[in-house]
Amino acid sequence: MEKNAWLQSKTNLIGPFVRIAKPEIVEMLAMAGYDFGVIDLEHGGAVNMNEVYPLILAAENKGLKLIARIPGVNETYIKWLLDLGIGGLQIPHIKTKEDAQRAIEFSKFHPMGERGLCRFVRASEFSNIPKEEYILEANAKSIIILQIEGVEGAKNIEEICSVEGIDVIFVGPYDLSQSMGLTGQIWHPDVAKEITRIINICQKKGIETGVFTDTPEGIKHWSELGVKYLNYRIDTELFFDFAKKSKAEVNAFLK
Repeated sequence: MEKNAWLQSKTNLIGPFVRIAKPEIVEMLAMAGYDFGVIDLEHGGAVNMNEVYPLILAAENKGLKLIARIPGVNETYIKWLLDLGIGGLQIPHIKTKEDAQRAIEFSKFHPMGERGLCRFVRASEFSNIPKEEYILEANAKSIIILQIEGVEGAKNIEEICSVEGIDVIFVGPYDLSQSMGLTGQIWHPDVAKEITRIINICQKKGIETGVFTDTPEGIKHWSELGVKYLNYRIDTELFFDFAKKSKAEVNAFLK
């Protein structure tokens, strides 16, 4: 399968999670220079189509790739988000080859999968795009990111990588640390070693990798290991961090 053009556009792609479901947030991320944002439908944020639609419009207007993390391998979420024209899907809790196969089956049209086909949706410009062109282009344009978050998924990584259609294998360090009995210790040597092992296997299989990190040091560490897709921080945490620092600066003048 030919690699996605957006993924190959830069050495590293950096973007935060988005839990504040407002177009202004998406616009500001684009203007700040981020490459993408990930709407978080697993842990909060946008929860229905009416909320996601304005976010997609804002992202398209400013040239930001908008990806949605969904609650799991859920055909309903996959179908309506792709029909709406989302830039990509980040699918968590992939544990087995079968999980990966179902994710691709729901996300891609024949011959790669069996995604529900309707040519009158927004992704096809409501039938303005000729159906043959839409079907052909949709598989190439839909970025599918599968999340490995536990020891079972890590154990089965080679089999998971054998599934055609995966654009990125993403490792969730917090959930992986918990699954390894080292809850929250994302830089524990054993956790870092396991993430590195997964990255190395994916690279040998020709699959791009992704990791979440909340520090600049994390960006440096993982990028130097060849990780392309870097989820960096969360909009709520970014705002809270800035708000605390700003209040501390003000307090210094009030003493």
